[in-house]
Amino acid sequence: MKSNLSAVCVLVVLAAALAGTRTPSSLHPESLARIEAITSYCEKADPKSESQYQAKLAGLIHDHSEDEIRRDRNTTKYRQGMAQANETLSKTTQITGVRACAEFLAEKQ
Repeated sequence: MKSNLSAVCVLVVLAAALAGTRTPSSLHPESLARIEAITSYCEKADPKSESQYQAKLAGLIHDHSEDEIRRDRNTTKYRQGMAQANETLSKTTQITGVRACAEFLAEKQ
């Protein structure tokens, strides 16, 4: 049951992150934080696919300027989103994490 709960939590974090990136103007600091936390987690959980996770991140934020990204990273909302995502991701098993990361890569942008 714990593994299933972890899978659900990871997928909820992934879904929340992706939901915040559907249109160029909708990237919020919380979504950016979740996307970056997920990408970082997935690069460690599945190092063979590191370049794919980096490309996924780049694709999700490509419509946003470096200045916008930098401003977002300096907000309380970003830090809270990062902490929440990292806490959720730290509770997942390796197997569940790798599966969720594969789903993250498979999601269409």
